[in-house]
Amino acid sequence: MKNLLLLTDFSDNAYAAARYAAQLAPLWGIEKVVLYHTYEVIPTVGTEPVVISNSEILEEKQKDLNTWQQELMLLFPEGIAWKSVLEEYELSYGVNRTCAEEDIDLVIVGTAGKSGLKKLLLGSNTLKLIENCHTPLLVVPARAEFRVPKKMLIATNLKEVKLKLNRLLVNAAEVLWKSEVYVVHVTKEDPANKAVNAEITTMQDLLAPYHPIYSYILNADIASGINQYINENHIDMMVTFHRDKGLLSRIFNTSIAQKMAWKSHAAMMVIPVHSG
Repeated sequence: MKNLLLLTDFSDNAYAAARYAAQLAPLWGIEKVVLYHTYEVIPTVGTEPVVISNSEILEEKQKDLNTWQQELMLLFPEGIAWKSVLEEYELSYGVNRTCAEEDIDLVIVGTAGKSGLKKLLLGSNTLKLIENCHTPLLVVPARAEFRVPKKMLIATNLKEVKLKLNRLLVNAAEVLWKSEVYVVHVTKEDPANKAVNAEITTMQDLLAPYHPIYSYILNADIASGINQYINENHIDMMVTFHRDKGLLSRIFNTSIAQKMAWKSHAAMMVIPVHSG
């Protein structure tokens, strides 16, 4: 993971995520950081038009972005290349566009504490970012204290295992090599049946070089089961996969998931999966 896109809205939570990223940088060999802020001008309040000078907004935000970059450069190791990008785009579109142009390997975003993952630091549209980001996304909880990620948890629903793990290994194999790898499947039913045996075998073959520890947990609530496992095993970072209406969507659509989002101290890496 050489090139990092760091999202900011100039908040305390954004700064906390940036500080977390700074400590990861030497461990993961980060060579370039792109500091990114996008905004959308709202032209009306109620029925009354509001006259807004885009040039004034742009100038003010550019000053903020420049100040942030200067401050953050002091946190990161020397020798890293820096670039700042300020745009007026919808968040998901802007992030995907910048990732493609800058050859980004990882996007980092922070959470807004008690608001949970449905209201991340960049606002309510950040859930849309998670749904639509084409690049691996690292979500840093507001309360997360940096720990060298020695324990990495891979959460799986035992579906499309080969597709998902290949995507993970393409993007983060070097990260797994530096960690103890745990794999957990939370289910309402006993996973030891013919329907999943082939997926389990595929998973074990692909992850064999990393010598993971496997756990299969019976729990009616996926989020609760994962969060309990994270706490009990002192997991530093969780990896999950996003595919339409997959594990991630189900987690975010439960009230327990919101509690998990701001209570958990583990950062979460979301790997997007596309079949085509």
